[in-house]
Amino acid sequence: MLVEYSLTLLDYKAAQTLHAKRSEIPYLAHCVGRYLYPIVGICILVFEYTPHHNIGSPQPKIIGTLCGLVLACLPLYLEWVTRRSYRGIRSGAGNCTIEFDQEMIRTQGLHARTEMEWTAIQSSSEDSKTFLLYLAPARFVVVPKRACTNEQVNELRTLLQNNVKSNSSSV
Repeated sequence: MLVEYSLTLLDYKAAQTLHAKRSEIPYLAHCVGRYLYPIVGICILVFEYTPHHNIGSPQPKIIGTLCGLVLACLPLYLEWVTRRSYRGIRSGAGNCTIEFDQEMIRTQGLHARTEMEWTAIQSSSEDSKTFLLYLAPARFVVVPKRACTNEQVNELRTLLQNNVKSNSSSV
């Protein structure tokens, strides 16, 4: 089975989100940074600028405003970090080809050509957008499902179930 694609920013974000879901603490940090902190920041800003919230000194209002702005703008910072990280990966530019067969996996990208035996894949993970093939706890190969037909998705799922014995999970 042959899959050809170019890793997009949306694919990269989906892979990072799926990777964060593998354990509770990183996923909690992912959700808190993108959803809870901005809501708290907006609440602080609203509280600081309600008419009945008058304090004599301007310093608490300045500190509250700065804290609220930092928390409210945290998703923008996280988006910037994600885009910067995406630009830094070498596989982000250009087309990638992955060939799966019963014996091994062959990848070819802009800067590398690799052959891996199935035993090199420690585990796999899957959600509605992405397959992740883990070579190490934080190193993985991304296979976006948008690049696969329904038959290829089913065939890859079967190959993973048959060849990757430990810690395979589906989200």
